[in-house]
Amino acid sequence: MKRFLAYVALAVALLIFSAGCRRIPLYDRSTRVDIIIDQDRELDHDIVMSVDKPLEKIYTDKIEGVVPAYYEVLVYDTVTDDLVSSHIVGEKGGSLSIFPGSYHFVVYSFGTESTQLKDLHNRSLANAFTTDITASKGEIIRSKLTESAREPVSKGFEDDPIINEPDHLYTSNEMDVTIDAFTGGEQTVTIRTTVSTILDVYSLEVLNIKGAENIEKVEAFVTGQILSNYFGRPERDSSPATVYVDMSVDVENSRLYTVFNTFGKLPGEQNQIFLDITVTDSGGGQYRYVYDVTDQFDDPGNEDHQLIIEGDIIDIPKAEHGGGGFRPEVDEWEREDIDVPLT
Repeated sequence: MKRFLAYVALAVALLIFSAGCRRIPLYDRSTRVDIIIDQDRELDHDIVMSVDKPLEKIYTDKIEGVVPAYYEVLVYDTVTDDLVSSHIVGEKGGSLSIFPGSYHFVVYSFGTESTQLKDLHNRSLANAFTTDITASKGEIIRSKLTESAREPVSKGFEDDPIINEPDHLYTSNEMDVTIDAFTGGEQTVTIRTTVSTILDVYSLEVLNIKGAENIEKVEAFVTGQILSNYFGRPERDSSPATVYVDMSVDVENSRLYTVFNTFGKLPGEQNQIFLDITVTDSGGGQYRYVYDVTDQFDDPGNEDHQLIIEGDIIDIPKAEHGGGGFRPEVDEWEREDIDVPLT
């Protein structure tokens, strides 16, 4: 009897189990997505200098940037802008496995040195930025920006962050791409995209320098620039920054010159852009010169992004024996040509 009841119980359990079981798909089959990346590493303008001579490698590297060997493809939800998945591909692209749906694709290059990224978890927040200059150097530079041999002049940019130049970040966006549901067999979606830099590149020259042979070092600060750049959406940041750049001395042609990268000019008609230069002579003496270059930045005809300060502006005497110290001179704010008397 007990054995009979055991058989009955087992039969009932099997019936219940079989009635409750059914096949369900664990997940939707993903689709292969082939992403093809074209690299647009040409600037939309030429770098032009007043002196026709080849640029040094430090500047050509800055203009062209590093050829990206790898990219990251970020896949975002079209409703929430939240990151769904990320994939590493080679310089020409690669294959991804994506579930059906509608997505935004953002591609960016690896290999940047000074440019860093943050907030990649959300497309609208994804941001490229560069570091502030070191704290110790920052204090020295900030003191140069605020000291004057005469009465203080308020310029309005001394409290802005002083940042290192960014290096090229190559990005692209493909919006509202639909990946259809898997229908069986081979199914591949191909996306072709072209990456380009998010930076602006400018040439900068100060001409007709007297005593160029007496100059040991030149440090330049370009105010009124953008602190960082969004790259997941077509919008730039609105926070101000001053970009710190080194300048070279061309004794033969009596000029100072450089090429510098920036996230862009801070928007707004009231935004003024100053070139703030500190010149160090061979004896350690330092001289400060400030020029308003707003008109050149805003000039729609300046298609080559060429910034030039002309006129008999800087005169560096031969350093006195045992000289040194900071001897800044700042004139009142004028447009372009500023005569700075030196003592």
